Amino acid sequence: MAEKVRTPTRRAVIIGVIAGVVGIYLAATGNILRFHTRNVLTTADGEGILQLSYTFLLLVILAAAYRAARGTSEQQPDPARRIGLGVLTGGVAGAVVALFVAAMKALIEGGLIVTEITPEIRAVLLDDILLFGRGLGAGSALLIGLGAALGAVAASVHLLDRNNRRPLMVGFVATLLVSLMEPLLRVIIEGLGVDTAWLYQSRGLTVTGAIIVFVVVAGLLTAWTRRGDLVRERVRQLPTQQRSVLRWSTIALFILFLLFLPSLAGLRVSEVLTTIGIYVLLGLGLNIVVGYAGLLDLGYVAFFAVGAYVTAILTFRSSFLVSESGVSVAQLDLGDKGFTNFWVALPIVVILAVIIGVLIGAPVLRLRGDYLAIVTLGFGEIIRVLVASDWLRPWLGGAQGIIAPDDIPPATLELRKPANLYFLILAAVLLAAFISYRLVDSRVGRAWAAMREDESVAEAMGISVIKYKLLAFAIGAGIASLGGAFFAVKIGSVFPNSFKLIVSINVLAVIILGGMGSIPGVIVGSIVLVGLPELLREFAEYRLLFYGAILVAIMIYKPEGLVPNKRRVRELHEVDEEEAQFAKRAGEDTAAPVVTAGGSDEK
Repeated sequence: MAEKVRTPTRRAVIIGVIAGVVGIYLAATGNILRFHTRNVLTTADGEGILQLSYTFLLLVILAAAYRAARGTSEQQPDPARRIGLGVLTGGVAGAVVALFVAAMKALIEGGLIVTEITPEIRAVLLDDILLFGRGLGAGSALLIGLGAALGAVAASVHLLDRNNRRPLMVGFVATLLVSLMEPLLRVIIEGLGVDTAWLYQSRGLTVTGAIIVFVVVAGLLTAWTRRGDLVRERVRQLPTQQRSVLRWSTIALFILFLLFLPSLAGLRVSEVLTTIGIYVLLGLGLNIVVGYAGLLDLGYVAFFAVGAYVTAILTFRSSFLVSESGVSVAQLDLGDKGFTNFWVALPIVVILAVIIGVLIGAPVLRLRGDYLAIVTLGFGEIIRVLVASDWLRPWLGGAQGIIAPDDIPPATLELRKPANLYFLILAAVLLAAFISYRLVDSRVGRAWAAMREDESVAEAMGISVIKYKLLAFAIGAGIASLGGAFFAVKIGSVFPNSFKLIVSINVLAVIILGGMGSIPGVIVGSIVLVGLPELLREFAEYRLLFYGAILVAIMIYKPEGLVPNKRRVRELHEVDEEEAQFAKRAGEDTAAPVVTAGGSDEK
């Protein structure tokens, strides 16, 4: 039976068409227009050279051409063929977008489309944003030519070896990130007394700044690629005491930087830092449950809600309720003090959350995998419905929530200020990180690792699965409740809508992106998935779109996470090596000669 073979040329065309369709999707959903006002690259005078809208479109073409020129495991093109495949992919992608624009313009101007065209699509098509404002003919030619040129650039990257390719790609990504992080970096650099006119203009990176950032990042990574193994080897040869001093000195310098960060950043950045800190706390707690113990918990937001509501109940001033006449009234007004102050309430919150964590974990002890995820999701939704119900309205305020305390003693702390609250959250994060770090290699951590690998085998080896499951739920709940307590202080009020399922999904995405079981991974994941969207709040409606795209890319290209746990990396690579060895043995068995009765060899 003849097998249908996909040639490299046909594959490049298909990938180019897919890239063109993605570009059309970006235009049709209004993404191109929405991001057209944000500069990525500017001149020294502040004139925009490259907008974020075009950047997304060009990145799609670059990724498609890079993929097409890479070839397959069976077919590896020669250098000239690679360049040709990249040019073909980029040209096809540009042609697909140009054909779409031409067809839509003809239909709109000819009156053949009777339905109302949205302002976004009309602006993108009729104002020639997709065609760079040069009209249909010149714009289409420019789009196709630019796509082919970008395809050639992306394909030429394959001509470099890995040691030279990686610095270029990382330098390009770093330059783009430095441009997008302008709201944060500009404030920090100006806080150091350095003029940023050479780096940023019109909320974009200048050409000079882009070149400097690219050269510095690529140069440092190149130097590390060449000398990194030697440095690591010298560090390994150091005595144990000196290595410990070096490690803790690095951690101390990082903590010192975090302590000075609020003084360098402005009010908005401090607000973002507190949000990141809360998600780091939540991520560290869920990392114990999911990353260490292997218990997929989708109802983690319940413990977050417990921490916020218990803090508000113990320290609140009043709860806003609605009377029968529909007028808002304040009930249970306890003055300025409430039941107790924040510092007394904080350990009570943690203890109560630990108890609730054990109560929630007890019914699901015999469940694992998807069943555990579904049941914990149900518990999270039960908590959310209860706090919003009329039954608990006299105590929890129903949909109108509870007002958190205005003042936390002593008054000189002024924890309502984000810069001051940041230090309290940082202390809690350091404590939670220390607890997680000490648990990893302890008897408890090894028991969790055994449970994560195979629960039945762990139980057969004498590990009390019930005890360690409850311990994981309890510790995770206690850390999450701290995040809820700080959230109540930060927001100043607690409402049921703040504790939806999406919070659990976000925290789970944080630890998956950073790397399950990795403490630095939780920090990096929180910065990427929480910090960057907060800094780019003008594009907040596209947050979930970015979430999905980032997670898909991570799962395909780096499934262990951005900063993976070493044990997790070994597990994944051991599986890959076993599969490769199995495939190699299977190939050798297939290719082995078979002696027939006639004495001839057949393969």
